[in-house]
Amino acid sequence: MKRILLVEDQPLVRKAVRGALEDAGFEVVEAADGEEGLSVARQSTFDLAIVDIWMPRVDGIEFLKQVRGVHAELPVVIISGGGPDAPLEVKAHLAQAHGATEVLFKPFEDEELLAAVNRALVH
Repeated sequence: MKRILLVEDQPLVRKAVRGALEDAGFEVVEAADGEEGLSVARQSTFDLAIVDIWMPRVDGIEFLKQVRGVHAELPVVIISGGGPDAPLEVKAHLAQAHGATEVLFKPFEDEELLAAVNRALVH
């Protein structure tokens, strides 16, 4: 069973994404923000991380930069619905420049999520 680290600060989004992933047969470990996600990533191994861009304390871009020091080859799917300090497209390009495997824009359907996850896992 593939293990996925889900780093998302919005509880309802986390619950929905977790449900879709578990229904598809993945094991999911949750973190409520990037700082917690990095702590979890340092303690365990994962096949994939799904990370929101806009989070308090440590955002998704900083998570990407730091997780590379722990798990250099970890595929990361960035998810975002927009945020306050830069256009979504700018953050998406920045995420890809820092090694995001996929970028998904909220709202997305479960099928879109699972397709991105499957592409990232074979990347």
